[in-house]
Amino acid sequence: MASSSSSSDLPPQQHQVFINFRGEDLRLGFVSHLVEALENDNIKVFIDNYADKGEPLETLLTKIQESRIALAIFSGKYTESTWCLRELAMIKDCVEKGNLVAIPIFYKLDPSTVRGVRGKFGDAFRDLEERDVLKKKEWKKALKWIPDLIGITVHDKSPESEILNEIVREVKKVLKKVPLKGSRNFFVEPSEGSRKVAVDRSEIIDTRTSAEGEKDKTFGIKQQLKELEDKLDLIKYKGTRVIGVVGMPGIGKTTLLKELYKTWKGKFSRYALIDQIRGKSNNFRLECLPTLLLEKLLPELNNPQIDSVEEPYKTHKGLLRERKVLVVLDDVSEREQIYALLGKYDLQNKHEWIKDGSRIVIATNDKSLLKGLVHDTYVVRQLNHRDGLQLFRYHAFHDDQAITPKVDFMKLSDEFVHYARGHPLALKILGRELYEKNMKHWETKLKILAQSPTTYIGEVVQVSFDELSMAQKDAFLDIACFRSQDVDYVESLLVSSDPGSAEAIKALKNKFLIDTCDGRVEMHDLLYTFSRELDLRASTQGGSKQRRLWLQQDIINVQQKTMGAADVRGIFLDLSEVKGETSLDREHFKNICNLRYLKFYNSHCPQECKTNNKINMPDGLELPLKEVRCLHWLKFPLEELPNDFDPINLVDLKLPYSEIERLWEGVKDTPVLKWVDLNHSSKLCSLSGLSKAQNLQRLNLEGCTSLESLRDVNLMSLKTLTLSNCSNFKEFPLIPENLEALYLDGTVISQLPDNVVNLKRLVLLNMKDCKMLENIPTCVGELKALQKLILSGCLKLKEFPEINKSSLKILLLDGTSIKTMPQLPSVQYLCLSRNDQISYLPVGINQLTYVPELPPTLQYLDAHGCSSLKNVATPLARIVSTVQNHCTFNFTNCGNLEQAAKEEITSYAQRKCQLLPDARKHYNEGLNSEALFSTCFPGCEVPSWFGHEVVGSLLQRKLLPHWHDKRLSGIALCAVVSFLDNQDQISCFSVTCTFKIKAEDKSWVPFTCPVGIWTREGDQKDKIESDHVFIAYISCPHSIRCLEDENSDKCNFTEASLEFTVTSGTSGVGVFKVLKCGLSLVYENDKNKNSSLEAKYEVPIEVSFQKPEHGIMEEEKNKNKRRSDDRRPKKKRKTRRDDIMIISTVTQTCGASVASRMEDKLSG
Repeated sequence: MASSSSSSDLPPQQHQVFINFRGEDLRLGFVSHLVEALENDNIKVFIDNYADKGEPLETLLTKIQESRIALAIFSGKYTESTWCLRELAMIKDCVEKGNLVAIPIFYKLDPSTVRGVRGKFGDAFRDLEERDVLKKKEWKKALKWIPDLIGITVHDKSPESEILNEIVREVKKVLKKVPLKGSRNFFVEPSEGSRKVAVDRSEIIDTRTSAEGEKDKTFGIKQQLKELEDKLDLIKYKGTRVIGVVGMPGIGKTTLLKELYKTWKGKFSRYALIDQIRGKSNNFRLECLPTLLLEKLLPELNNPQIDSVEEPYKTHKGLLRERKVLVVLDDVSEREQIYALLGKYDLQNKHEWIKDGSRIVIATNDKSLLKGLVHDTYVVRQLNHRDGLQLFRYHAFHDDQAITPKVDFMKLSDEFVHYARGHPLALKILGRELYEKNMKHWETKLKILAQSPTTYIGEVVQVSFDELSMAQKDAFLDIACFRSQDVDYVESLLVSSDPGSAEAIKALKNKFLIDTCDGRVEMHDLLYTFSRELDLRASTQGGSKQRRLWLQQDIINVQQKTMGAADVRGIFLDLSEVKGETSLDREHFKNICNLRYLKFYNSHCPQECKTNNKINMPDGLELPLKEVRCLHWLKFPLEELPNDFDPINLVDLKLPYSEIERLWEGVKDTPVLKWVDLNHSSKLCSLSGLSKAQNLQRLNLEGCTSLESLRDVNLMSLKTLTLSNCSNFKEFPLIPENLEALYLDGTVISQLPDNVVNLKRLVLLNMKDCKMLENIPTCVGELKALQKLILSGCLKLKEFPEINKSSLKILLLDGTSIKTMPQLPSVQYLCLSRNDQISYLPVGINQLTYVPELPPTLQYLDAHGCSSLKNVATPLARIVSTVQNHCTFNFTNCGNLEQAAKEEITSYAQRKCQLLPDARKHYNEGLNSEALFSTCFPGCEVPSWFGHEVVGSLLQRKLLPHWHDKRLSGIALCAVVSFLDNQDQISCFSVTCTFKIKAEDKSWVPFTCPVGIWTREGDQKDKIESDHVFIAYISCPHSIRCLEDENSDKCNFTEASLEFTVTSGTSGVGVFKVLKCGLSLVYENDKNKNSSLEAKYEVPIEVSFQKPEHGIMEEEKNKNKRRSDDRRPKKKRKTRRDDIMIISTVTQTCGASVASRMEDKLSG
């Protein structure tokens, strides 16, 4: 109680903390020590000692209202005091109104005793002589409500000093977020998975409550709820159903579960929502959890008791099994918490206390906790752009009436929504931070975020991060340095000397701190920002003190010993940010004994033109590094790596454009070395240092003009070998049988040896521009795995042998002197351009592009309005590198497409864009910009593989030097288009891009590219129901080829401007809006990378294509079959709204006819 007699101490001014306690129990002991600890930390406290004598006791209630934090200390005799209870009721009232934070402290009492008003504590309450029944009922509510907040428990054996320090820490943590009392921005609200905290409006984390008690509006939850309900369906699933809800921290799992609980509890007579399980378990122990569930499922029981942690409901099993129940468990962080609440179980053994037909939902940040415990899992995704924008507007403008803000604010709103990448928590915090701020403040904030990103979700992510093991924490921070790299590459770096890292990567994925997509490791932008922030303050996180350095000054500080060298784990220096040349001292790396990653790279110029951005070592270099996994050093200035360098843990070595002549002196153990890239190291003449690299998988020696052979190199595990433009390489190398890709283009090899037949796994052989090559031995036909053979530009090659046993699919003979062609039964693409000598082609050669009834020939797919469509095949279609123009896949208004389906369409589009250049570059001079491939589907994000992305319809970039070099094959374009709710029905529209490039004379060179076309047959009209993603691949236009010729020897940036527009046959004004757009420059395949997509989409050696399985009725299949058999021209068929329109043809007229029909409608 805060109203007993006290000393005459002077009250502190503007107190911050009000302490509610029972004086008889605590005044002279625990409370006096607590007051001292708080005041020693400059925290101003109010207890009744500071009240003026003679003032009415009601004054104490006013002091609560003036406070920012209330500490409610429950002790054994607490309920004997009516004043303690009156204060507690006032505290509850203030917290509910959002004016106060309450932190309960349980002094030698179990929280369940307080919440249940049990034992002597409860007896004393019931014995109170209070005539006002309503008031006593209000006190009981407060006793049950306040302990539900996460608090602090003081046990008999608790060290008091530690408890006092913990309370002070928690108070300071809250005070940092709470504005001064009286500020109009003062507000309190609960955070997801944590204590109710008081924060400024700019930092509110969860549910805002208005004066009328109306909660925050939710956006985008309707679709999520529908998808979750489908997994719980009572009719479809008769037995008990357990569903997991997972997703990254702060993504909205709690909001979704509360909405589900509110909607579904009416379907059951008994229901329970247990939230904040992580915090309750940490503060109250596991034993309290089943009691909480019993209280809600069996409210008729007075003071229910559990039997044991192993079998908590043994006594009450009969009562519980009488009714079906709905149980929702939120914020689970350990598997033991699930067992404590539900008992130990698995899906094979039913719960003994749960009646069939019940529904259980478990939400967690860690998917691995649910293994074997749930029937299905629902992943909560980030919001799409439209829902994210609505959420942001709601908090930034208090847009309850959905009044559209000013245009300038809306444009900036798009930028902020794009920054948050669909994360609802970040959107809320950003919106409230910008509330009532002027335009200048918004613009400044955007610039600050561009230069120094802020995570905004640090608090919720920190909880997950703190639960990681030390190995997992290091893995998380390491992966942030290599995000978007191949999974195999990242795993190899982490696992090379620490096998436990493989499990660490898996754990991080399960906790949604990383993700894998198309064979790459990805990380949400906000998590990446968090990792960088965390790395800067690593020494204060109670974990590893190791640092990863990105700034030149930090690297200098290591040399000057102002930063601990032993704590440096990685150095990543972008040489494009280093002005001029810089020198390192000989002993710079001497004491960096734990360095694992060393990268000196240039992000500006991909061709590494001669610049002054170099690292010099005038006095040589000591490199006593034993822990290094990744060593990348652009333009390494020495002739060899120092003698003290130990590559025992080295996985990846990259020294492009270096001065190196040999790797190192003598032979060194390299047991885990997998990738070596020494491209354009023109002085390299010896590779003897690789004689023990038994695990070497990829070796890139392109442009190593002094190299003559591969003597002494261990090639037993090699899969990819690149010797392109090694002009002194004269003999075919002796290479192992497991090689998969061999690049010998530009060498002076004159013949292939007979033992080439031993390369049983060779898939690709590139001998382009081998000017001395005269013949191809017949044994090439024995290479059963060979699918692609490139002999372009081999001028002396006059004959090509018959190939009967090989599975060769692609044969490029352009620019050769071949006169006659043998039968090539397996070849699907043959190029003979620039060959004036050819005089004979075998029968059927003109039909090499035609494979009837097979998915690779599909040129038009119209699935518009298939509202029941959810999934697509994986892969969506096999891709043959053959001549295919105007391939279009349309998924408009397929509103139920699942995320996995959209990702598959996106993945297919990416690989299609990569493969089409191979088919086009050998015969098409690119005089026109035409859409060779296009697709559209419901969505709101530009795929991650687009290198340039921006919010809005205008993308302006400075393209890197040489962006238009000879490897540029085409351009991939993307537009995210919003179709406003008030649109009229339309029959057609088109998405186009006007691409402008600034030439040398400062004039703009424009060309227009089609991105997407949508049209209905005849007089049909329809509405587009949501945001859609449009993707197109455009062949490289003539204007870019001209730029290449004019500027091939210049290392300059190029200004480019892309504007995306949407037009329809009607006016279309205000109906369409381009939300985002993207650009990706498509080059010839990187010969040094084995894309994980190739195996997924390219035609395998032995393949039997099946008819499409999804969305085609059996009758439709038969129709297609008959049309194929008689080989009559195919026509586009009308279908019902929920059918799929398919045209399979070898001609190239389908896409053109669609385009011409569209042009007619637009002009007419």
